[in-house]
Amino acid sequence: RQLLMFWNFNFLKSSKMFFKKLKFQNIRSYKEFEIEFPQGSTLLAGDIGAGKTSILLALQFALFGLQPGQKGASILRQDSSRAYVYLELDIDGKSVILERTIKKSKNGAMSQDSNKLTIDSQTEELSTSEMKNRVIQILDYPKEFIKKSNLLYKFTVYTPQEEMKAIIQER
Repeated sequence: RQLLMFWNFNFLKSSKMFFKKLKFQNIRSYKEFEIEFPQGSTLLAGDIGAGKTSILLALQFALFGLQPGQKGASILRQDSSRAYVYLELDIDGKSVILERTIKKSKNGAMSQDSNKLTIDSQTEELSTSEMKNRVIQILDYPKEFIKKSNLLYKFTVYTPQEEMKAIIQER
């Protein structure tokens, strides 16, 4: 079995961020998926190929879009031409909803199709780069993180398996 863990936690500086809900369609092996996150830690456990990484990739895509060098085909379900991700967060008591889509054209080219940001019921449609910049601002990340890809994901969502034992044994 493999274990992956992520949790709702105190963020950089004094911000507090909590994942509330994740929904997605046509991400890797999933046609549809929805989870409401409980307060505290969430542990994903399952056999290799069970879909744990797909959930983490959906979170990454919702937060930061496609990463530099990442192809849309790496997350789009093979028999699909469009993928959708919805992530609901609470950041310092504000309701934040991130929605993104990827679309495959008839010639097979992939593009991020739509980016919507909703803060306390006010929705904006943004370009892909505007959305990434706004999310980094909302999360109160240092501005130099805008140009980094894997660090954003690692510090926000993902705990590598080899670090899991130390985290589980923490009080």
